[in-house]
This record gives sequence, structure tokens and C-alpha cells, in this order.
Amino acid sequence: MDFGDTTMTWHLQRTTLSLLLGVLLLSASCSPSAWHSGGKHSETSAFDNRLGAVMESGTSIPVAYDVDVLVVGGSSGGVAAAAAAAQNGARVFLAAPRPYLGEDLCATYRLWLEPGEEPRSDLARALFAEPQAARQMENALTFAYEADIPSSPRHKDTDPPSILTDGKWHSAATQSVQYDGNAAITADLGDAQRLRRVRIMAYQRNGDFEVDSVTIHVSQDGKTWNRAAAIKNGKLGQGSFEESPIELSAWLDSTARYVRLSIKKSPAVERILLGEIVIEKPAGPKRSSPDRVPPTPMQVKRVLDDTLLDAGVKFLYGCYATEVLRDAKGNVAGIVMSNRSGRQAVKAKVVIDATDRALIARMAGAAFDPYATGWHTFQRTVVGGTMRQDDYMEARRLPTPVHTANGRTYKAIEYTLKIPMEDGSFASFANAEQIARDKTWSAGQVDCSETLFQVPPDRMKGKARECCTWPGADRADLNMFRPERVERLFVLGGCADMARSVAEKLVRPLELIAVGERIGQAAAVEALALPMSQTATVTGQRMAPSARGVVREEIAWMRPDLQHGGAVEATERAIPILGRYDVVVVGGGTGGAPAGISAARQGARTLVVEYLHGLGGIGTMGLIGRYYYGYREGFTKEIDEGLAELGGPAEGISGRGGDWDSQLKIEWYRRELRKAGADIWYGAFGCGAWVEGHQVKGVVVATPQGRGVVLAKVVIDATGSASIAAAAGADCIYTSAEHIAIQGTGLPPWEPGARYTNTDFTFIDDLDAIDAWRSFLTARRKFDNAYDLAQIVDSRERRQIVGDFFLCPSDAYLGRTFPDTIVRANSNFDSHGFTIHPMFLLKPPDREALPCDVPYGCLLPKGLEGILVTGLGVSAHRDVMPVIRMQPDIQNQGYAAGLAAVMAIRGSGKLRDIDIRTLQQHLVDKGNLPAEVLDHKDSLPLPKERIERAVASLTNGFEGIEIIYAQPEAALPLLRQAYDNATSDDVKLTYAHILGIMGDEAGAATLTDAVRQRDWDEGWKYTGMGQYGMSMSPVDSLIVALGRTGRREALDPIIEKIAQLGPDHALSHHRAVAMALEAQREPSTARALADLLRKDGMTGHAFTDIHAVTANIPASPVDTSTREVSLRELILARALYRCGDDNGLGERILREYARDMRGHYARHALAILNEQPGRRM
Repeated sequence: MDFGDTTMTWHLQRTTLSLLLGVLLLSASCSPSAWHSGGKHSETSAFDNRLGAVMESGTSIPVAYDVDVLVVGGSSGGVAAAAAAAQNGARVFLAAPRPYLGEDLCATYRLWLEPGEEPRSDLARALFAEPQAARQMENALTFAYEADIPSSPRHKDTDPPSILTDGKWHSAATQSVQYDGNAAITADLGDAQRLRRVRIMAYQRNGDFEVDSVTIHVSQDGKTWNRAAAIKNGKLGQGSFEESPIELSAWLDSTARYVRLSIKKSPAVERILLGEIVIEKPAGPKRSSPDRVPPTPMQVKRVLDDTLLDAGVKFLYGCYATEVLRDAKGNVAGIVMSNRSGRQAVKAKVVIDATDRALIARMAGAAFDPYATGWHTFQRTVVGGTMRQDDYMEARRLPTPVHTANGRTYKAIEYTLKIPMEDGSFASFANAEQIARDKTWSAGQVDCSETLFQVPPDRMKGKARECCTWPGADRADLNMFRPERVERLFVLGGCADMARSVAEKLVRPLELIAVGERIGQAAAVEALALPMSQTATVTGQRMAPSARGVVREEIAWMRPDLQHGGAVEATERAIPILGRYDVVVVGGGTGGAPAGISAARQGARTLVVEYLHGLGGIGTMGLIGRYYYGYREGFTKEIDEGLAELGGPAEGISGRGGDWDSQLKIEWYRRELRKAGADIWYGAFGCGAWVEGHQVKGVVVATPQGRGVVLAKVVIDATGSASIAAAAGADCIYTSAEHIAIQGTGLPPWEPGARYTNTDFTFIDDLDAIDAWRSFLTARRKFDNAYDLAQIVDSRERRQIVGDFFLCPSDAYLGRTFPDTIVRANSNFDSHGFTIHPMFLLKPPDREALPCDVPYGCLLPKGLEGILVTGLGVSAHRDVMPVIRMQPDIQNQGYAAGLAAVMAIRGSGKLRDIDIRTLQQHLVDKGNLPAEVLDHKDSLPLPKERIERAVASLTNGFEGIEIIYAQPEAALPLLRQAYDNATSDDVKLTYAHILGIMGDEAGAATLTDAVRQRDWDEGWKYTGMGQYGMSMSPVDSLIVALGRTGRREALDPIIEKIAQLGPDHALSHHRAVAMALEAQREPSTARALADLLRKDGMTGHAFTDIHAVTANIPASPVDTSTREVSLRELILARALYRCGDDNGLGERILREYARDMRGHYARHALAILNEQPGRRM
């Protein structure tokens, strides 16, 4: 395939030439000192229009919070300020940019205290207390052990036994010892030791392997034994613990040489799986810096979360400030912020700018020193790996190692680098980040700084200045933190007005916390003396636009409890152009990184925008580091082979089912993008589209330095949620009044070196900032002993576009072919929840994997040009997504999208005009597709004879049902005829069943008799992880079919069944009767549903505030208990409301769920409440 043309070739030559000239200029005439002394200067401001600007129309922005004090930034100092302000009587909101608090410590990896630094405040002491893991493993005793029964060959111990003392216990599959029965394990410590505690790491899978209890005996001689403790498994029956085992521990106060653990299995199982045994001696004295072990990121984030919760501060994660609000007198009066929910305003009397580069002060017009062009000093920390050497870079080992929760330790290296900076723009910092990673990455690293650390060289001009020495936090003049000529604003960070050597001391965490407490107190005093401004607006500059188009953003999704703040007006104003590219990929995950690589390799000027600070999405940052199914050829094969080249032969097994090193895969993506000439912007996200008519011409991007537009000839939306397409106006499918089916979501604990940690314990709405906050906050409590928490929600289902083609489950089962296939997918229906397609009400999906072709039209949002959508956002029915969402297939899909984008640019500029056969030929040559696709046409419609054969075969376990649903209009008359001609009751019921599910009344009488004659069967309780097959029982399905006939006489047997239900019955029974009655919406049935809901235990399962959420955190990483009861209540309340309600019970429950902190429940409830009265559809 020839992708060359004159225009692109000249672009490459010009780019290469400019890069070479830049390198020559730097090396020939500049040393670091020369750059500092003689380089030109550029004034750093919040509005940089050197690349031009576009005009944004005036609009109204909803107010989410109206407070006394607003803190922008989640640093340790910012948290201290927010808590202090609240403790002094102020109403406070904090907007944090990352999915956690403490970015000054965790994002930079500045977790070590320096010599002489000792925590003084309660907050500082909690933050820097030595982590439990360090103490545990430091005090662990070495011992030999033996068991009274042999280990099982399935998970066999070594000879001599050692697996239970190897420090590894994070995989039941690969890091366990199995005993087929109760086992007594005797540990020999070598000589008598003082004992403090014993910990046993036990894996659990309900009904398969479970430890019921452990009894501990100790002995001096191995003959006379004394009982020391007994442990009961408090999490028995609470789900699977296969990556994070249950810790069964007991405190001891004994001296002994021998310890015997009598481990008893649950009566329900035949085996136990153990991961580790740890026997501890008493702890030694506490250490002081620099010998103190640094806190874990989880510890820092959890302490800061709790600090704000305890102080009553409202806060959200993932919020970037984009504009400043001003009152009628021009004073700072709050901000506009962008997050998962869109854009909202926060009004405030006083603002504390706790961002690292004083973003709010810059937006407010404060004066700053220029950010000099030239060499600048940065620091970056890498954990694990080997120390690198390079020009203009120094390295030092940090004094104490990192301790993980499973007892491993890793040395950390702090690099100090000099990097040339063109200016203080976000693009310059993004480029510096990549240079630093080029210089410091090494195979074997397990973690690293997310961002570079720099003491800002461009100080703010304040109302006072400290020129020489740091006086200490308690004596510092707070006017140094107040910008000159800007009122009601404090700057809490390194840009404060002081000498840069002094600022270096200020930004040490203990000092920043102490200053933050003082600023928080001062802000509260000032705010409480001020009246609340009645007006607040967003104003800005006006200038001639450099490009034609309009900004389109999603309307903020506001919950009912945030809809009372009104709105602020934003006037027409200019927003800067941040860059101009051929292809912009928004999202650097499973599909986005390959898309960027593909486009850049073809010579397109490419930018990849990624909110996190690593590429690869859930396969790297989300720790799903193992393929399940998927077509592992083509570009996916190149990835897998590339890992072996980068990390050694042992890393080349991912394509054969092995786990991969997430750090290695992140680096492979990054290197390939860099090698191809692409730009990477970490820490930024797409929050809108730049559109002219129906043509998408760019992306609105939120960065830590504000908001702007990146122009593009083609945009690839790899957000996973179709965020850019939706903003541009694409029709989308998401949680609505139609159903509340969502594939289960995870958020895994994170350990350095971990490769695969799969979880499924909740539903998380990716488009709801409050739900995201709830999820990250509670997951940190759920996994509080872990080293850290992943920063990406492991979603299996998100918002999808309505594309040029909509893929259905029947297409997968039929093996449907298309003329424009660009992906060959392969998987089974691993649904992580219940299915909704009517085909699966009759014949549930099984575990058999099947190939499925994905056409190009699934990536094209209907009615829009200039944009492609990849990943979970493609146009497909939710029930077919498990078949096409496997990582190998999304990787190949992203690669194809990048090629298609470049083909369009080189052709007419229209994505629908590309030569699809040329694209397919390239994908065949690459190995992404089999050659057969080159001859494929659409295999539908099917001939009438095929449908007739399918109708005849339905009596054999609904064989051929996929054909019926591929062409239902053609099949329906044949089904009616088959029902009329049926010669046996079973055959007649089969056809009546199908007709009923399809909404046809022909078999109503047969279905009525069938439902009456059958008792309730076993049913289906909500299952997330490992859900295959039925999610409705046979009786459930018959009830739904009966209700859908629409016949009034069909309701009586359903009401009879409802009377038999209660809280102990499976979710599927409740869902079935709800669906059946909703189909007719007959008011006379409301009482039966209300009576069911009024039974004990049926209601009260909505979580309307964070305290209700934190009081209900099941321990299991695959828990289903909260989803079972909440889904049951919500589905029944929905049916009750639609059937006319009973004394307002249904509406009351729906209004509770409309306030639920779990976004999907809230969306569903709100959508039902918004249905038109009388229709309620």
C-alpha cells in the first residue's frame, strides 16, 4: 500500500530539518549556563495566543457550588488550608485535578523527608507515619515449615517447602499452595523467638476454596503445645479474593521456637489455597528522617481524603480550572471547572490557588516574572530498575526503599535533569516530560513520577516579598502569598513572592502544610466578613479568530442536589489555539495509543492527548495485564513481540496468554509514538469539539494551564466514552429510562510490579464527577492496605455512538460479513451482569468464543465528518460488546483508525470517501485481517428459505434464534403459522414463548397456562465477575413473554407470582415481573408491586450521601451484594411508578435513587421521573 504523497513528504522533510537545526543550535552555541544568562525571555500568562485564537460564543454555565472559600488544587498544603478554613466556620469546596489528593507528594514522588524534617501537626504526622507494610515485613521472622498433608499437584509447593514464605501473594493462580482438606502447618523458627503476630494470606472463591478458621499453637520443643490464638474468617461467603487474599491475623504474646497453624476449610469446599504465612517479632523503635520509610501513596491519599471528610469540606477529583469568575467590581469570585460531568461554575468569596504554577492567579491577571527560554532544572523519581547516566543529568539513590504491601522492597532513584524549555507553555512542559522519560526509563522499573518537579522560576509579584531566607511557616508574611493588585486571592505554592532558594524550602511538604493552615484560617476570616456576590460572570478578550467554527461542549449533567445554584453568564471571548495537527487522538489507552502510532508512522503530524501519565489504558494503568480472548495477530502481535525486544525474551509471552509488565507496555507505546514523531500530552483531556457545520475540525482540551483548542484535520475519539463525538453533536446511547443494565466495573488496588489485578465490585458512571469521586474515595478505603490504587476506572461498558452501522448480537452469532470490515474480533459473551437483548431472554449466551467482524461504519458517528470513535464507544449493542471489546481487538481497531484518518487527509478529506479495499489490503498485509475479507459482501438479508429452516429448528432449544432476530419482520408471519400448526404442547409453547418475547399476542393463552402451572425456579442472583449464560430463569422468561403479549388476562398469573416473592428471592424473579407489568402499564397491578416493596428488607438500599457509601463497603473485590439489592429495589420501583404508583411509593423510591451517589442509578431514576405524565415511556 502506497501512502506517499508530495504534501506529506515535504511535511516530513520540513519537520526533520527543523529538528536538526534545533539540535545544532543547542549543541553549538549553548551550555546550560549560557542559556540561563543569555537566553531570550517570554512572559508567561494564562492566555497564550501565539498560535492564534478562536472565538467562543456566550453561554450559561451551571453553578455547582456556592461557598465562602474555594481551594483550587489538591496538594497537601491545599488540603490543610481547606480543612483549616472549614474549622474556622467557612463553607469550603476543593477542586482537585487528579483522581486523588496530594499531587505535590504523589505525582512528583516526593515522599521522603529530608534530614532534620520532623512532622509537627497531626496531619503531617499521619501523612508521614511509617507504612504498616514496612513495619510488618521488617519484623518478619524467617522459618522453615512443613504440612501434615501433601500439597496438591494443581498448586504444588516446592521441595523443600518455600512458596508460603516467598513474599508473593497476589495471584491464586500462580502464587499459592493448595491443600485438599484441613491442614496443619508447623513453622520452625530455628531458636526461641519473641512473637508478636501471625498472619495467614488465604485466597477465597465462594464454594470452591475457602478457609473457615485457623487455630494457632506454640511450642518450645515441638512436643508440648500451648494454644495461643484462634482466628475466624469474617469474610467467609463474601465473594472472591483471588488477587488480594484475605489476611487472617492474630496478635500473640509468646516466646517459642515452633508455631503450628491448624487451618480448617469451610464445610462447603474440598480445598484451601494459601498465599503466604508471616510470623512477626515485636517492632523496634521508631525511626526519624532520613531513615524513615516513606509513606505509600495510598496512605497519603487516604489521610488527605479523611482530613477533608472530617472537616466537612466538599471536594471533587478530576477538576481542571478553565476560567476565573469575577463579580461586578472585577474581584475574583470563583472559577469555572471542567470534569467528567462537563463544565460547572464554583462561586466563592475568597479563592486559594493551590496549583503548582499559580494558574488562578495568572488567569486573574497577577504579574509574574517571565519564564526564560533556555535550560531549566527538574527532578524525577524512578522506583526499581537500574540507575541511568546521561548528559545534563545527575542521579542519587533515595535513603530508604519503597515497601509494598506484599513485603517487597524497591530502591528509588531521584534524577535531577537540565532540560531546554522554549517557554512556560503546557506544550513545553509536555515535551520536557517526554525528554525526562527518554533519559530515565529502564527495564525493571516498577513505578515513577507522574510529573516533573520544578521550583517555579517565574515568581508572582506579591504584596510583600522575602528576598533571602525562609523565616518558617509560623512567621512568614502572608502578603507574600497575595498577588499585587488582585484581591480575595491567596497563592499557596512555589510561585509565592520570595527568592527561588526560599521557595525551595516553602514547597517542602511540612512547611507547605503549615503555611496552608495559616492561609486557610486567614481566608476564612476574610470570607466570613464579606457578603456573597450576587453576580459572577466569565469575561475575556475579543480578537479576530484564526479559524472558522464553533465550540461545542456537552451540557453539564447536574444532579438534583446541585441544581439549585443557578448559572453564571460567560460572554463571547477568545480561547487560544494550543496546536495544529493532522490527527489528534484523544485518549492514549488500548485503542488510542495504537491509533496515534499508526497515524504518525504514515507521516501525519499527530498528537495524543491523555489524562493519565501513562499509555495503554486498562491494560497498563488499570492492571488488566493479560489477554482473555481476542485476535492476536497484526499490530497486536507487533506489540507482544515488541515487549520481548524491550524487556527480554521472558516478556514475549503476552500473546500466548501470559501476563505483561505494565511499565514495559507503557514505555513501548511511548517509544513508538516518539519514534514516529508524534507529540504526547499527559495530564490533559478533551472536553469539547471545534466544529464547523457537521465537520469536526478540532478538540477543546483542558490542561493544568487552562483550556484551549487543538485544530485537526481528523479527530480520533479514543476516550472510551465517545466524549468528543458526543460534544460535537453525535447521537449516543447511554444509561436512560430504557434499562439499568451495566457491565460490572472495577477499580483495582495497585502494587509495584503487579501485572494483573481484575476486579468487579460496583457500577461507575464514567461521565459523572460525583460518582467518580465516590468510587475512588471508597476504593481507597476498601483496599486501604494496598500500596496504591489505580487511577483509571476499569469499565467494561461506556457511552456509545449511533454510527453508520449498529452491530448486534445476532450479527456475531451469524458470522455476518461486511464489505467494510476493519477488525476481526474474537471472544465469548463474558457479560459481567445481565443481558437485555430479547434473543438472550430465550437462549442465553454461553462460554463459547466466536469470531466477529467489525465494520468501518461502527466507528463513524452518524451525521458527523472528521471524527472516528474507537474502543468501548463504537456503535454496537451493549450485549455484543463483550465479543468485540477484548484488548487485542481494540489495539488492532485503533491501528486501523489511524490508517483511515491518514487516508482521508490524503484524499478528499472525508472519512467516508476512503478506498476501503486499500485500507483492508494494508490490514491484511499487516496481519490484522484474514485475506478473505477482501472478497466479503454483506451476508444479509438472508433468503426466505434460511428463515423457514430457522423457524423449524427453534423447537431444538431455540436453535436458529439469531436468524429470527436478524430479520424479525420476515420471521414473524412464519412464527405465527408455526404456532397455529403445532401438534404438541411443547412445540406450541416454544412458538408462543418466542412470539410473546417479540410482543405478539398469538400465544397468550398458552403462556398463561404455562406460567400458572409452574412454580418459581432457582432464578439468577446478580453476578458480575464470571457471568456467563442465563441471567433469567425459564420461568422468568415465560413471565416476560406473557406480559409482552399485551393481553389483560395475562396479568393475573403474574400477580399471583408476585405475591410469592420476598427479599430472599433472586433478582431475576423481581426483574421478570417488573418487565412483564411494565409492558402493559396497567394501574390495577400497582398494588401487587407496592405490597412487595413494602416487605421487610426490600427498600432502603439507595446511597444518597458519602456516609451511607462508606458504611457499606464490602471487602470482596468481586462483591455483588449491594448491586443485587439496589437493582431489585430500583427496578421494582420503576415498574410501580409506570403502572400508576401506589400512594407515591414508587416516586419516593425513584427520587431517592435520583440522589444516589452511584451515577447509573441516578441517571436511570431521573430519566424515569422525567417521562411524560400519562405516557411514562
